[in-house]
Amino acid sequence: MTYKLVISAIIASSLSALPAIAKTSVTKGNGTVRIANEHVAMEFADNGSFDIVSMKFAGTEMAKPGDNRQPWSLTYLGEQGETPTIEPRYAVYHGWREEDCDTSKAIVFSWHTRLKYDGNNYPVEMRVSLDDNADLLRWNLSANVPDNWTITNFVFPNIAIDSPVEGKVITPGGWGNEYALKENGDYEANYPSWNASMQMIMLDSKKGTFYFSPEDRNACGKMMRIREKDGAVSFRTEVAASYGWTDKASHRFNVPWTTVTGTTAGGWSDAAVKWYRPFALSTPWGCKTLKERNIPEWLEKKDLWMRAKYLGDTTVVAVNKAIDYFGGSICFHWYFWHHHSYDSHYPDYFPANPKFEPIVRQVRNRGCQVLPYINGRLWDPGTESYVARNGKDASCRRPDGALYTEVYPTSIVPNTVTCPSSPIWKNVILELADSIQDRLHTNGLYIDQVAAAAPYPCYARNHSHPAGGGEFWYNSYRDMMAELRESHLRKDNIVFSEENAECYIPCFDILLTVNTPHNPDCRIVPLFPLIYSDRVLTCAYTYSPYTDVTKGEFRYQNMQCFLYGSQLGWVDPRLLWVNEKSEYEAVFLRNLTNLRKKQHDVFTGGRYIAEVIPTGDNPIVDVHTFGKDYVVKGAIWESPKGKRVMYIVNSDSVRHTVTLPDGKSLTIEPITGKRINL
Repeated sequence: MTYKLVISAIIASSLSALPAIAKTSVTKGNGTVRIANEHVAMEFADNGSFDIVSMKFAGTEMAKPGDNRQPWSLTYLGEQGETPTIEPRYAVYHGWREEDCDTSKAIVFSWHTRLKYDGNNYPVEMRVSLDDNADLLRWNLSANVPDNWTITNFVFPNIAIDSPVEGKVITPGGWGNEYALKENGDYEANYPSWNASMQMIMLDSKKGTFYFSPEDRNACGKMMRIREKDGAVSFRTEVAASYGWTDKASHRFNVPWTTVTGTTAGGWSDAAVKWYRPFALSTPWGCKTLKERNIPEWLEKKDLWMRAKYLGDTTVVAVNKAIDYFGGSICFHWYFWHHHSYDSHYPDYFPANPKFEPIVRQVRNRGCQVLPYINGRLWDPGTESYVARNGKDASCRRPDGALYTEVYPTSIVPNTVTCPSSPIWKNVILELADSIQDRLHTNGLYIDQVAAAAPYPCYARNHSHPAGGGEFWYNSYRDMMAELRESHLRKDNIVFSEENAECYIPCFDILLTVNTPHNPDCRIVPLFPLIYSDRVLTCAYTYSPYTDVTKGEFRYQNMQCFLYGSQLGWVDPRLLWVNEKSEYEAVFLRNLTNLRKKQHDVFTGGRYIAEVIPTGDNPIVDVHTFGKDYVVKGAIWESPKGKRVMYIVNSDSVRHTVTLPDGKSLTIEPITGKRINL
């Protein structure tokens, strides 16, 4: 008996020491229905119509009553070709019901739609749920449809909050973007693409950071949008649905992911790390650390890239000078190695220019690597291969059967967008991979646009996927690259692509991240490194100057590139020794390259923790194409072994003495960087 009493006392003591769980409850009264726990409280109208009348996160009110009456929109395709777009104003509201689970509660709101005169209501149901102790609300949508009807497009959720004073919009374009919230401003993030590398958008203000994220583990195409109008800021996701999402047997459509919303007082970086990173690490593309991926060691230790163009003597001389100057071990990303102009005659790259293979051999003999360009998405309909290989059957098609066609100023010829699900196109890419490696003896290849260009919905009737949008685009490229890597990539060779859409991280060994929007009204922020720095290798920062590296942005780019942990350069070597000014830029690049060579213990598999802006003697300058920023900047990283490191870079041509976050003073020489172990 004594032992039982002691054990019971221990158990009781242990339980009392556990933190209290913020249980979720659903209550009604005063014309509202409320779902809440200690962290979140959401109140909806309970007076015969739908609205959000209160939205409190940690006690902070965010709602804009009157602006949340249309939380969804559905576009249908009827059996006779009808295409009605229905939103709550065109449906009959039927109130709500409570759903109770062991660790969460939900309110399910219902609307009836009048799609046919057959006596059926075809309800639309919106489910808003809150887990016990959670600080994120969860949003889901489903709808019933008549026989032989399909939902083709939807907007969900559409949530409005009160427009704050001096708000900052955070979008996941490339590295990440910050915009000042403007009256009647419209900000979009088209996922997955250069415009949206991740599935979250945020609004940062003194009231807190409002966070909005469609947590889709299948990487379906979607447009996330923030729009300010008349004192309200709406957050919404616009989607071209897969016809396969409307189940023909049950006549039911479900949005195949949950959207979460929340607010934190810790700022946008806190929201990203606290909420998005756990989601990212649960996905197929974010579940492995860099060390768990099969990436050649030589690439992990790479520090510098060059963008080589053409095959003439000027290029070859510049390439060899770069090898001499930077000490070798450079990756050369090579353009114009065939007989055609840029953005034309794709994918007919062969026969290659006969000068190229000897150049590849020469560069490799000097301890460097060569990766030639191909495009993984465009097929020029004027090429012989488009006719010979029946390219029209591989092309992505609009609902009316027309081809998606893009024209680029580099070539001013039409290029069709190819559907990655086509076995015709897969074979084209795999054959090119074989030919490039076997005939040109390269270190692999670069496949343009795959991780940069947003997916198109495809309605080609002869393709294997359901019509519309959905997961087929990502799944098809994922499977294509998996086959390339498994059966076509030679030992120790690599394949890489343009930009950093998260879902393509496992498809490629490294991602060329250069398309992040930037101008004086659009600031780049380290959103992507906060989430994925220990999961991915990147190179570059933004597009390196095409003609002149002396206007200021080249130095700024490489400072930021270093601090983000990205491999440096991606510059045309012909621009580095034009005159004394350009050679000074080369000195800066060499200084950072030499410093980076000693940082693989941190940058390879380490985590970016925070941006650092030293105070004191730290001038602000107007950086060409970027806007105003500090000449001395820094970052805190954590190594794979858990060691914290601070990096400081002085991009200026004079010495500066600055004050670090811990109050210590640091004098840093011109165009140099420094590591400080914390």
